[in-house]
Amino acid sequence: MATTFAALIFRTAEIPDRALSQGFAVALGGWDVASPRLFVAQLPGAPGLSAAFYSSGAPAGGGDDELDHLVELFEDELSPPVAVLDAAAELGHAGATVFALVFSEDVVHDDGWRFEASGFVRHFVREGEEGIEAGVEAPDRSDIVEVDVDLPEGATAAEERDATERAIRPHRGSTFLAAELGIPVLGALMGALFAPERRLEVRLIEPGPGSIADEVARLNRVLRREGGRGAPASPPPVRGVAPPATYAAFVRAYDWADPADPEDLYRELAIGAVEGTLRFLREDELRGHDREPGWEAAAARQLYPIARLSGSALGGGAAALAGRAIVALGTDGERLWVVRGGTSATPAGPTFGELLRYLSLGWSRRSDAEEDLIGALMLRARLRSLGG
Repeated sequence: MATTFAALIFRTAEIPDRALSQGFAVALGGWDVASPRLFVAQLPGAPGLSAAFYSSGAPAGGGDDELDHLVELFEDELSPPVAVLDAAAELGHAGATVFALVFSEDVVHDDGWRFEASGFVRHFVREGEEGIEAGVEAPDRSDIVEVDVDLPEGATAAEERDATERAIRPHRGSTFLAAELGIPVLGALMGALFAPERRLEVRLIEPGPGSIADEVARLNRVLRREGGRGAPASPPPVRGVAPPATYAAFVRAYDWADPADPEDLYRELAIGAVEGTLRFLREDELRGHDREPGWEAAAARQLYPIARLSGSALGGGAAALAGRAIVALGTDGERLWVVRGGTSATPAGPTFGELLRYLSLGWSRRSDAEEDLIGALMLRARLRSLGG
């Protein structure tokens, strides 16, 4: 079977796993892909270098469709390497360099990139409409030429393959990367591709209580609040449903008694199906759900209420139809639902952690990278709320 792949190559000390996961998630924000994932491995024979191989999760044998997806994704202005560099900088690794290769044996396609904060350089060969073409791109140049293959008359198929390889070898992206890194890149990548060391989920925000505590701390800093102020000893069960561990972590870290903002309302939200004004439920309101008419159905689905959602102050549109609704957390402590009338539960779109990051970004002066992140949060939430 012909090999097709897209890989990022990086110095292991410069790019944490979180930067890989978040960066690919940002780049994929508006893409409806099945189950994106990364496989990471050290490059054999290249101490200090690692590779992350991306897969869309499409069924094996996707062929041309998968290559088309890889090409389009990596040629996008907000490509995975760009978003990974942004995420690495956010995590304290500014100045990192990332290399990328999109490669296929099935057709002539060998596209190599070097990305850094100052810009990029790209070398490639590919099959164009008129034959094989080669190119070099940078922020200030774009040169594409047809590759001439010198063939003797009556050349055999083997001679044609050899002549084609000689003609394209100097232009290959893998040839460019081999010179940049001082290693036989293609061979090293082939070795790593078939011996991955670990799998990474592609996530905008990590799940789990620790991540939620970090997101609440971030929100507190943005709003100049005091973590844990007025927090109850522990959140109560609601209709027999115990609070997920992520919600318990939220309760401990959140500021429940900010004297500068006693209403504690988050107005004009628009992320997935969470539209309007949101207020996190207090302890007495949680206990009141034991008497809330119709909440038995939500409890039967093991949903735990965490916030009340009301129509936007702007009025009109879909937000105004939100009416009286509850944002509830599923048993996994990650997925959110919008519950109306205690019975109708629809996917909210964002995860719990994504909602908290959206809130902190919404009340921040955002960098370009943060604008990309909030855009990805909204796009991903929209796809999920529609069942994507």
